[in-house]
Amino acid sequence: MTYSAYELYVALLDALISVAVALSVVVSLDRVFHVMKYMQLKTRSRVTGRKPEDYYQFSQLPDSGVCGDLYPRCAIQLPMFNERAVCQAAIDSACEQTWPKGRLFVQVLDDSTDKGTRDLVDDKVLEWKERGVEIEVRRRTNRAGYKAGAVLHHHTPVRSPLRLDDGQQPVEGALHEGVKFLGDCEYIAIFDADFKPEPDFLQRTVPYLVGNPEIGYVQTRWVFTNPEESYLTKAQELSLNYHCKCEQWVHFGTGSFFNFNGTAGVWRKKCIDSIGGWNSRTTVEDMDLSLRSYVGGWRAIFLEDTTCLNELPASFFAYRKQQHRWTCGPVQLWRKTAYYIWRSNLPLHRKVDILFCYFGIRKFATHWVSLGFFCMLVPLSTFTPEVSIPLWALVHLPVVVTLSTAAFTPNGWVHSILYVLFENAMGIVKLGAVIAGMLDLKGAQEWVVTTKLGSSDVRPGTTPVVTRNCRLYAGEMGMSAFVLAAAFYGVFTVNRWTFSIFLFLQGMVFFAFGLNMVDCGGLLGGRLDSGDSKLPAKKAVSQMPKRTFSVP
Repeated sequence: MTYSAYELYVALLDALISVAVALSVVVSLDRVFHVMKYMQLKTRSRVTGRKPEDYYQFSQLPDSGVCGDLYPRCAIQLPMFNERAVCQAAIDSACEQTWPKGRLFVQVLDDSTDKGTRDLVDDKVLEWKERGVEIEVRRRTNRAGYKAGAVLHHHTPVRSPLRLDDGQQPVEGALHEGVKFLGDCEYIAIFDADFKPEPDFLQRTVPYLVGNPEIGYVQTRWVFTNPEESYLTKAQELSLNYHCKCEQWVHFGTGSFFNFNGTAGVWRKKCIDSIGGWNSRTTVEDMDLSLRSYVGGWRAIFLEDTTCLNELPASFFAYRKQQHRWTCGPVQLWRKTAYYIWRSNLPLHRKVDILFCYFGIRKFATHWVSLGFFCMLVPLSTFTPEVSIPLWALVHLPVVVTLSTAAFTPNGWVHSILYVLFENAMGIVKLGAVIAGMLDLKGAQEWVVTTKLGSSDVRPGTTPVVTRNCRLYAGEMGMSAFVLAAAFYGVFTVNRWTFSIFLFLQGMVFFAFGLNMVDCGGLLGGRLDSGDSKLPAKKAVSQMPKRTFSVP
């Protein structure tokens, strides 16, 4: 019996749709599991009156004005590169910490090549030196190794057998270099240039490290200064609020692995040294370091109620580069460390959780579903009436997942459709990054600093930078033509209105992305609020936690 080419195509498409639906179900169940676990942990906290962090000792520090010498010595590292709009505000926030001056060391790791930015950094460092703060700026002649290299360049770690790699020596980068010069500092806080910690940040985080010697790092929750700046920043807020409020908090509450976000956290220097220091073999050196600390037996704390302001990228070009790095890096790390994680001393269920759930589902499969299923197989099914996709897989399940994600942002449901369409449209960038990471292509090592426009700077006399970009994106334009063609074909030829409405909206978002109409200042880049309100002023210093409990 012979089959025509069309019959083989139909059979192949039907098989691919079945696989994609199964993959979509797995990804969706993982998301729903997180939300259910979140509700369980919140209920337990309300009933017992104890949050997950309350099971750890919070070592109350003495009055800094009377017993400042008893405080541990802490360092703050500020890696930056040509970030003229935010560099001075970052230095101000670090130096304004309510920590005894003699016990605080601020290290600015400035890799800037722009003379204007270097001058701004030098001026601000000199200003704070004259005000009695111990602060220095360090620059490298070689920017190899990304942000991790700058820190590592100033830090000589103890060689550790816990490498999770083939033993090859990585290129040193900024963070790696910085730690070499931290001397007797016991704890290291790290902030990207656009992050603005509250003055009591160290007071709220370091006591957990002091009171619990098994804790390697403390991560705080991100909050955002400019989610109303455009539809692009609003979509980012929905995604990151779910990640921080639900995903990371649930992992902490259940004892699972959660990664250090690269900023707005404090590390124990001894932990960094014991696991071999920063490693720039991938573009997610922060995830690499936290993964090695977890496998090495260290634990971490996520503080939901301690937040740090930062700026979302309002430039579509900058957002694309950021998402490429955030997507490609974890896949690189998965490929490089899977064998060594499996051979580690972690319990079997923890190995499966990291390798299958954390990397396999959340960092790999999710991106195939977004672009491969919803933006390729669904349009193809419209042209092929012989195959069908269950309505529950196309509508019901995605609606549940989307609303669950949006629930972690106030009034997030209003922008839930926008969020889905934007996430799918970013599938071209993310799926390309996944493939680059798996095959270790040239683009896998691409590191472009995410441009920030200074909207997080609330100091008087400062004006955010406004950029407009006329760049066109051929991939998004091609996907727009394909998806819109499927939408019109579904309406006028096969009368598939259910699919066609979604495809039309998705095709228009691809079109907007292709013409870069979502940039700040573009057609879809206008503010979502009235534009009259300025960024939130710094809130009053919050009270320290009053309860202290011992680890059971």
